[in-house]
Amino acid sequence: MLTVKDIHKSFGNLEVLKGIDFTVNKGDVIAVLGASGSGKTTLLRCMNFLEKADGGTLTFDTEEFELAKMRKKDIHRLRKKTAFVFQNYNLFRNMTALQNVTVGLTVARKMDKSAAEEIGLKMLDKVGLLDRKDHYPNELSGGQQRVAIARALATDPEIIFFDEPTSALDPELIGEVLSVMKDLAEEGMTMVVVTHELNFAANVAKKVIFMEDGKILESNTAEEFFKSPKEERTKEFLRIINRE
Repeated sequence: MLTVKDIHKSFGNLEVLKGIDFTVNKGDVIAVLGASGSGKTTLLRCMNFLEKADGGTLTFDTEEFELAKMRKKDIHRLRKKTAFVFQNYNLFRNMTALQNVTVGLTVARKMDKSAAEEIGLKMLDKVGLLDRKDHYPNELSGGQQRVAIARALATDPEIIFFDEPTSALDPELIGEVLSVMKDLAEEGMTMVVVTHELNFAANVAKKVIFMEDGKILESNTAEEFFKSPKEERTKEFLRIINRE
């Protein structure tokens, strides 16, 4: 479905991505692990064109693009096939849950309001928040991230990128979000998830990528990654995370 090759990205003199290669197949759930500053979020943002990569190629459904030379119409076309769930929700505070889910359909895709609301209600039901459709973000009692997931699902994406979707949540709310994501995985949704949730990575992901200093240091099936990590730095990272 999606292949990235030799992605590079610098911010000034700081080289954040130093040549990243990996492939996402349809139905894959890929967990991206690594310490803060390893380049995980920048990689996701480059793959969804929220950041412009300095070099590398992206192939989506057999069509190849040079990331440093992307045209706006190509970015717009590819974004219609993807969705992005941010760490801090990025919901509109002056809109209800339903309005947050449907605004992308009515504004960006010019969909009829009633058709958009039908989709929005279905997606809110899917994440367990149909009864809060008229609540504003500050009234959702921790349900904001599930609304963000519903918003992503409403666009019927081929792949969803998740950037630390549970890191801003209270501990008791983390399970709710991970449960929704697990259900999506079981339904065959293709996902790339930057996360520190090792249980999710071990039990839901098909593949795990470990990043260090802007590179992929280790990559394997989830089972092999956790059972027999090869790199000493990977082993150290897992020991530290497991102690937290």
